[in-house]
Amino acid sequence: MKVLKSNIFKKRKCEFGNFELVAESGWKISQSFIDFESGLLIVSESDENEEHWIDTGFGSRTIPNKEHKIDTKTGDILTFKEWSKYFSYETTEFISEDKKYKLVTTRVYEPERNSDGIKEKLIELKSDKKPSSSDSIAFRKEKRENLLESLYRQEREILKRKAELDAIPTLTTFFEKEYTKLTQGDIILNYFNSDFIFKLVYNKSYFNLYKVHSKYQHNLEWDNLNYKIYDSFKTIQGFVDEFLNNKDWFLNHSPFNTKQQRGKSNQLLKKFIVEYFNLLREKHDFTFEEYNKIQQWENYYFQRDSVKPKEYKQFCANCKEPVSYFPRYPKYICNNCSSKTITDENGLELSFSNIGFSGGLRITYKKDGEIIKEDTSQSKKLCFIEGKRFLTTEARFGGIVIQTEN
Repeated sequence: MKVLKSNIFKKRKCEFGNFELVAESGWKISQSFIDFESGLLIVSESDENEEHWIDTGFGSRTIPNKEHKIDTKTGDILTFKEWSKYFSYETTEFISEDKKYKLVTTRVYEPERNSDGIKEKLIELKSDKKPSSSDSIAFRKEKRENLLESLYRQEREILKRKAELDAIPTLTTFFEKEYTKLTQGDIILNYFNSDFIFKLVYNKSYFNLYKVHSKYQHNLEWDNLNYKIYDSFKTIQGFVDEFLNNKDWFLNHSPFNTKQQRGKSNQLLKKFIVEYFNLLREKHDFTFEEYNKIQQWENYYFQRDSVKPKEYKQFCANCKEPVSYFPRYPKYICNNCSSKTITDENGLELSFSNIGFSGGLRITYKKDGEIIKEDTSQSKKLCFIEGKRFLTTEARFGGIVIQTEN
């Protein structure tokens, strides 16, 4: 890289001073910023010739890069001997105010990339354990967060999130709050089936169910629909007991919001809907196709942080033990089940991994503990655990997921 300075014949200027930055032929300037600690200008060049890029073997490539340190007052590109005068390379130790930790920090020169790095160790004084250590780049545009600052920030965030979660209501508490909000004429639920459109309305302490014979469509003239009362319930539980009496209710009906109601719908039924689907997930009494309808109803009642996340239950599709709620994978199996011996239809032992950072499914076949082949051509694989059929795929955001076949 060259730094072209101003002279009496030509004035030069960039955002950092009276000079211009010119990349080496075949390279481009990929980054430039003022270092927070020293005030030096840090400029990175990257090689534009893709033939020089290095294949990492994980679906990505490393681009050759050069870093330069420039004195903005003179426009000079500095050597390590020159820029090192701005810093201390002595090891420093810092004891936290609460006397729990010692932070050991060393700035080091890394000749392989002609730059500086920061090495840190965090030591717990009471136990002499090292809860964390790091190697990081030294030159930064913003102030660097050290390990101790990072630890305390994470602790504050955990406490804040815990307080937020503690404040989120349970399904029961949420239902009680929604009930106290009821006002005359509130529409509790709009839904439809193949022949009728229904609405459940709160009216004078009763829950009246109205229906009209009409096909649902978005452009209906809602004000002209001639609803007639179909049933009446003294309590919301009365409607729930009749409506949610078998799986037909969510398979044959779909919820909707009218333009007038959008954003104003009362969520009184959320408790009953979520509890019903929790029970189905525990029994695994649904197909993948049916789960699309379950999601339609749960999404209708979804409001971020309206109830505690743990109120949504999910269970291992094999052993039925509780697992984390992942609606994208309603029939996935727990870590304990997925760690059991997995075989293909011929009895060969299987293991699964991602092809690289970008995902993909790698299937490894073993016989008598020895790898005999690997396959990366399939997006899913039928496999067997204790004689039961499962399908293995790559997870959407990396990793592997194993679910029952049906």
